[in-house]
Amino acid sequence: MSKCKKRFTMTMLFLLLLGTSTLSVIPVAKAEPDTLVLLHPHSADVANYVIDDFKDWYEDEFGTTIDVLQMTMDSGACYEQVKTWAGAPVADVMWGGGEYYFMSLARKGLLENYTVPDDAVINDTFAGWPLKDPDAGYSRWYAAALSGFGIMWNEDYLTAEGLTAPETWEDLTKPEYCGHIVMCDPAKSGSTTFITIMVVEHFIVEEGWSQNATGWEKAWEYWAKVAGNVGLFTESSHAVPTKVVIGEYGIGIAIDYYAWEQIQAGANIGMCFGNATSISADPAGILKGAPHLKEAKRWMDYLTSKDGQEAVGKYRMPMRADAIPTAPVLSAWYNITEVPLIPDYNRTVHNDMFGVTREMFSHWLVKNHVDIKSACDKIHECEEHELEDYEDYLSAVEHYTMLPNTTDTLDEALAVDPEDEAAGWETWGATHFEAAETSAQVAIDEFEQKEEAKARTRMYTYVGVGVIVVVVIAAIYYFYIRRS
Repeated sequence: MSKCKKRFTMTMLFLLLLGTSTLSVIPVAKAEPDTLVLLHPHSADVANYVIDDFKDWYEDEFGTTIDVLQMTMDSGACYEQVKTWAGAPVADVMWGGGEYYFMSLARKGLLENYTVPDDAVINDTFAGWPLKDPDAGYSRWYAAALSGFGIMWNEDYLTAEGLTAPETWEDLTKPEYCGHIVMCDPAKSGSTTFITIMVVEHFIVEEGWSQNATGWEKAWEYWAKVAGNVGLFTESSHAVPTKVVIGEYGIGIAIDYYAWEQIQAGANIGMCFGNATSISADPAGILKGAPHLKEAKRWMDYLTSKDGQEAVGKYRMPMRADAIPTAPVLSAWYNITEVPLIPDYNRTVHNDMFGVTREMFSHWLVKNHVDIKSACDKIHECEEHELEDYEDYLSAVEHYTMLPNTTDTLDEALAVDPEDEAAGWETWGATHFEAAETSAQVAIDEFEQKEEAKARTRMYTYVGVGVIVVVVIAAIYYFYIRRS
């Protein structure tokens, strides 16, 4: 090979190697992860556990990673935020909140139509409640979990106070629980409103729907007695489990998963469904105009799958019958004894009662909490003295449990406008709880006067007997002196 050709060959090899080397240091563009934005009211423990599982599932399914951003606020605020966005949302999915919110958003056209792959194996309803959008042909939302409602308690607190754990809703009226119960104001919580209505239906079912007026009256007598035992009405449902766990109060009225979360975190907490509960769907749905629609659909696919539901089942009751939860979480599908569903639960009446029940409870009972506690304490004091046959005690109980005159029956209550009646309910409560306290105090005063009279009689008797004894002894002494 000539020198010229040799130099040419060497030059070309050098350039080739240089080019290869140059190319090797050019950075390879890395694929950006997909993105999903969730709007939800869940605790960090629940949300992060399910989201982390979703990320793993996503990478296995699609070979790419996904960033999940979270916007957290309570369920009512989530609902209001979606309405404010009005079809131009920042988030992609609203995950969690009551069925009421999703039904409303669907009617307003603020949810995307999307049917998940597992739609055919998801029941349409459970215990009278829909598990997916009832419109035929497509779905705008699906239940992401089920919620039951019951009573939680702090085991250490009850032991320290010498109290036994409640087993039924009726137990919460016992005098020994006075001041030990914490509950949210229903006007501040959709879930607490649900509980209030649920217990009303429990009483109506016990009486029979043909006697719903009697059941309605007994239910409100019950809630008046419970309100008198409540030590604090909180401003949010989330505050209830916190107050119980830290030991400020021993017993809380709450959603089931509030207790389960605390038990899983190691708190010494007990929980029951009060021997009567209903089940509410906690849905999820894609927001109309979602910025990341593809990812939002994949989230819904995952969330409604068996794998997704078993991840949810770490903290919440799954909505699928084939999803096995993690203890202590229960499934209403097969833990029949532990989750005692109210039979013949009427969802239509429940929804009809929503507004009147929350406003009546809040204005009649919560806003008069100081007066109702005072009256309740006096009535309990009467019962300690066994004054149940005293006329003033009976008057006190009558005033205490007297329903506002615009809501004597269920039918009357459903016919009123809660906003128009609210002020009247508050005034009614202030008047009658004060009258109840006054009457109970009169009964106590009468009892104490009788006890004082008995004490005086006993004293006079003792004095009289003493005088007689002294006289007899003196007579005997005199008799013996005379004889000696």
